[in-house]
Amino acid sequence: MSSGEHADELAAKAAEAVRRIVAEAEERAVEIVRDAEAKAGSIREQAEAEAKQIRERAEADARGQIEAAKRALDELGGTLVAAATEAIPKAETPEPEPPPQPQPEPEPEPEPELDPEPEAPGAPEAPVSPPAANGGDAAERLVAMKLAVEGRDPAAIEAELIERFGPGDRSELLREVVSRAGR
Repeated sequence: MSSGEHADELAAKAAEAVRRIVAEAEERAVEIVRDAEAKAGSIREQAEAEAKQIRERAEADARGQIEAAKRALDELGGTLVAAATEAIPKAETPEPEPPPQPQPEPEPEPEPELDPEPEAPGAPEAPVSPPAANGGDAAERLVAMKLAVEGRDPAAIEAELIERFGPGDRSELLREVVSRAGR
């Protein structure tokens, strides 16, 4: 064998060895990437599961706090209404109706004379406002906050306040209560 053939043979063997080493390195690199992607997927799934649990606990805690706040508002509302009722002078509070007594059978009444102009029924009484407390609008503020926490819109809150406490400008109170309840 000549030295040229021997050199070609060595070069071919060396080239084959290099190709084999490169192929093995590429296979190993593919395995490393596959393992890394699998680990990353596992870590991501675990993080998402933990985040979901944390979110669910936070939502449950928030619901519990909202329910506790609603109960406290209901209790405080009842206390304020009771205090306001006690504070209204006796002249303003209607007398309780006596229990109905059995009535004797009525005699037929004579036909009433027709008036040319019947009397108009009396105007409905205006709601009695509770006494001022803690800045004058504590009862209104409490009722408004309770309704806002329940999710009522400002128009419904204002209508309820008018029904309970009579007409008045409550725009600032409504803005404040709705903004606080929206947090």
